[in-house]
Amino acid sequence: MNKKLLILTIALMKNGFSFPKEKGKKIKQILLFVVLALSLLPMAYGIISFLRSVYDGLATVGEEGVLLSLGIAVSAFVIFFFGLFYTMNTFYFSDDVENLLPLPIKSSHILGAKFIIVTIFEYLTACMIFLPIIIVYGVKSGGGLLYYVYALLIFLTLPVIPIVLDSVIVMIIMRFTNLAKNKDAFRTLSAIIAIIFGVGVSIMSQRFVLNEGAGQTQLGNNSLVAITSNIFPVSKLGALGLINYGNLSGLVYTGLFIIVSLLGFYLFLLLGNKLYYKGVTGVSVSSSNKKQISSEELSRKSIRSSVMKSYVLKEIRILFRTPAYFINCILMNFIWPIFLIIPIFTQPNSMSGIGEMIGAMQKQGISGMVFVAFFGVMLFISSSNGIAATSISREGENIFFNKYIPVSYQTQIMAKVIAGVIMGVVGMLSISIVAVIIFKLALSLVALICVTSFLAILFGNFVGIIIDLYNPKLHWDNEQKAVKNNLNLLLSMVICIAFGGLTAFAMIKLNLNLIQVVVSLVAVYGLLDSLLYLFLKKIGSKIFSKIEY
Repeated sequence: MNKKLLILTIALMKNGFSFPKEKGKKIKQILLFVVLALSLLPMAYGIISFLRSVYDGLATVGEEGVLLSLGIAVSAFVIFFFGLFYTMNTFYFSDDVENLLPLPIKSSHILGAKFIIVTIFEYLTACMIFLPIIIVYGVKSGGGLLYYVYALLIFLTLPVIPIVLDSVIVMIIMRFTNLAKNKDAFRTLSAIIAIIFGVGVSIMSQRFVLNEGAGQTQLGNNSLVAITSNIFPVSKLGALGLINYGNLSGLVYTGLFIIVSLLGFYLFLLLGNKLYYKGVTGVSVSSSNKKQISSEELSRKSIRSSVMKSYVLKEIRILFRTPAYFINCILMNFIWPIFLIIPIFTQPNSMSGIGEMIGAMQKQGISGMVFVAFFGVMLFISSSNGIAATSISREGENIFFNKYIPVSYQTQIMAKVIAGVIMGVVGMLSISIVAVIIFKLALSLVALICVTSFLAILFGNFVGIIIDLYNPKLHWDNEQKAVKNNLNLLLSMVICIAFGGLTAFAMIKLNLNLIQVVVSLVAVYGLLDSLLYLFLKKIGSKIFSKIEY
């Protein structure tokens, strides 16, 4: 690796992680890592147990290689989909961009360093999806040392092609939208276009897979690897490299996988040299329209309102107006309904299967399980948008402003919670509408689910802001680090997933009917929300007052 590129990458990485200098805060950060690691162990055990069962099932028909090809393909697609957010943030919304441009550094060095940073962070995604598959397949198949060497090489190069695609899409969009006057609005629109493009690619690739596999009924000898690999064509090389690790073809396939990744990176640098500078120059400059208003308009716009309402609106406006917050916090509420819609477009014949599912849902005793499942989904969605879990962190160096304004700490805290709850409700309504259309659930059942799920949304936001109060990430130089690189969001999600899993397990184990499920959820989460609210009311202000930049 070029020396300048290495130094620049290390400098940007240090800036990105921004570990606290104080000993007490360092210990708190380390403890947070430990808690996260321990909390993920039960989930990891469950995933590995599930994968072992899948391997056994595939092995009976000689298709165990499908586990590898599907793992690589799904990992690559997830990296591609969510990498759109992170790539756009890192390449264009980072404050260090304007500082790097005047320096005597080649554009290829800046692009390469930022690409490497995005790749390193996307290894976390690969760890969650592909790493367990590598381990399970290796253990169950008795893979030797060479298998794990090939697996390591494929794991390290897996994110390259998806991030290259992300980067090219983003650079092309930003090259032209940067000419617009209102750059913030266009950058936000660019993110939406990129997401739509990503969903389109997913739909087309899955349709292609289904068309290819429709006429093939013969199983055995890993014949389905080629079909499942069509979701992400390059994944076929990686899968065949691992399957055939014991002979020369395994080396050839693994080598080809690495070569394709390196060629993709080289193509990225070539296009970047032509597109990046023209798209990033002046990226932090925004225009404004000066407009004279009459005294009547001024009076109408200056209507007095409550402190709480004003502060909630302020929080929501910032979330919508800041591209990094809009992409990572607001759009997250609308992504999940898309995952319900995709199968309809990729599998037009799946409506018959959905019809059977609808019939099953309408049977006696099943509605309670549907209720619990939806409640758990809302608990997850309310924690995944990160609005409350990053609300204190987003203040950054401006936290001192919150201490001087004539608004009580309690009001500020609750306003941040309410902003998260509002967007959580919006996400709940959007997924409810899609569920009603696709699954034809009774409106009365959906209305009851929505009312009860409000408690889940409250719980997720209370948990998120309590975590952020205790461990705010205030030291950042661009908005994306306050939300994307914030472990508080991950911890909040883990806690909410754990509560959702325990709730579902208890409800199913007790075999409760719909009425009993509703009463139980309202009682348990109503009590939890009340306790968390009282905690914030009594101790939240004290914690807030001790926060320093």
